[in-house]
Formats: sequence, structure tokens, C-alpha cells
Amino acid sequence: MTLLQEPLAGLGAFVRTLETGSFSAAARALGVSPSAVSKTVARLEGRLGVLLLQRGTRTLQPTPEGLSLFERGQRIVAELEAAQGELRESHGPKGPLRITAPMDLGRYWLVPRLPAFMAAYPQVQCELGLTDRFIDLVEERVDVGLRMGETADVRLIRKRLGDVRSVICAAPGYLRRHGTPRTVADLQRHACLVYLRDGKRVPWRLDGRQVDVPGPFASDNNEALLAMALQGVGIAHLPEFVPAQALGQGQLQPLLTTVHTPAPDPYVVYPERRHLSPRVRVFVDFISSAFQEAKAQAPTPTRGRSRKGTRS
Repeated sequence: MTLLQEPLAGLGAFVRTLETGSFSAAARALGVSPSAVSKTVARLEGRLGVLLLQRGTRTLQPTPEGLSLFERGQRIVAELEAAQGELRESHGPKGPLRITAPMDLGRYWLVPRLPAFMAAYPQVQCELGLTDRFIDLVEERVDVGLRMGETADVRLIRKRLGDVRSVICAAPGYLRRHGTPRTVADLQRHACLVYLRDGKRVPWRLDGRQVDVPGPFASDNNEALLAMALQGVGIAHLPEFVPAQALGQGQLQPLLTTVHTPAPDPYVVYPERRHLSPRVRVFVDFISSAFQEAKAQAPTPTRGRSRKGTRS
């Protein structure tokens, strides 16, 4: 009995079970019951005459034969899904598009541009998740993501969108009360609003060096830092897209504009597949063009960098 005699549903159920880690999670992904997934995998094992999964009380582990089939089967299932997607979208991109992005980049940069994308591709249903939690696009079956900084995940194709810098800024009221810093050294005499990562204050990166700055408030959320800056609590150091509106309206003033203040580069990433879904393709092209247009309309940074997008 060969694999070709087993319906493709059996292979798909087996691959999803290992990708998600359980029959229940695979069932949710496939839209069926856990018992249906378990029985389908069992029938596949019966037809092949080998045990593919070691079933524990709380875990499932692949046997050597199961792992070998999974490594090949995952590619087969991905190719079939991509081919089906291309057939469904032969008259234009359509269907659900699952997107993930960090809170700040999503809230302040992506969301304002999504209406234009949705108007251009009305048959694509966008499903956006905003979180600073690391999302495994492959395991969580997300189509495309935006990331700040590089990724070492070899399963992903990544495209660098361009340069982003940080902006040092404060409310006019704060500057009237405390004066305007003219040099990096002056920051030591000011109230600075600092980002927290893993419970630790992150130094500001200024002119190629890390600078520890004093201040009464720190947070792991840039929106909170922005709010405190608007209230005149202190000086903020934020990715340029976060305070852009407040700067444009004069609610915040840029400071130390000749200081080089780079931020992690933004990337659009998606799982590697031989046949890229048209939905993903048009989204990647749209976001890339939107970023270039936004940069062309923005003031030119004092200093810039240039690197080509690569595969990770």
C-alpha cells in the first residue's frame, strides 16, 4: 500500500498535527473535530503500515518514520495549498490574508495605509494581529508580517523596507519650564522618558554610541512614552512614525536634529514557498511602495544608510 492510495486529507492532517503540536490545534486549523483528525492520521498509519506518532497523555512525538514523512509532506502540502490559492485567485487576489505587526509599527504606520490596500483589492479580507509577542509565522500559519530589525529564521523570506530613524522630542511646555538641550551631554540634566525591554531601561543610541539617560518614567510601550511626552513630563526618544502626527501639529518639537539616531530597520517577511500566494505578493508590493512614498514625502534624515533586502 503506497501513500498515493491515501487521500491527501490524511497527509494534510498529519502535517498540521505536527506543525501545531496536537490533534485539537490541528482540528481548529482544519475546521474539523479532534477525533476526525486523530482517525484520519490513524488511517494513514494503517495504509502505510508504520507508526508515525508516539501518542502520550499530553504530547505527540513523531517517530523516525513520521519525522521523515513530515519533512517531505510539509513541502507537498504547502505546494498544494499554494497551487489551490493560485487557481482560486486566477481572476485577482482574494480570500483571507493573515498579517502580523508590532504594536507601534502596526498602529502608527500600517493601519493608516490598510484602507488604500483594501480599496485596491476588495476581494482580500485582511486579518491583522498587533502584538509585540514573537510570532512564528510558519507554526501559527500567518501569511505575512512586519518586523523591526532582522530575523535569523531561515524559513522566511525578508525584504527590507528602508531606513527608520528615531526622533528626540518634547512638548513646548516642557521646554519652556526646563530649557532646550543643545548637546547630547545636556540630556543628563533633563527628565528623559525611557523604553523598557525585559524589565531593563534601554539606553538611547546617539551618534553610534549607547547613552544612559536619567528620567522619572520608563515603559515597554512607546504609546505610553508618547502620551507622557505630550503631557510635558519629559523628553522622548521614539521611532519617527510614532510621534509623526504630534510633530506635524506642533504638539511636540524635535530636538538635537543633527544627532544620528537610528532605529531598527523595518522588514516585511513571509514564509518561503515556491508558489507565493497572489494575496501575499500584492501586499508585499503595496507595503514596499507605500514605505518608499512615505520616505520620499518626509524630510531627509541628516545621515542615512543603504542596504539591500536579503533572504534570511
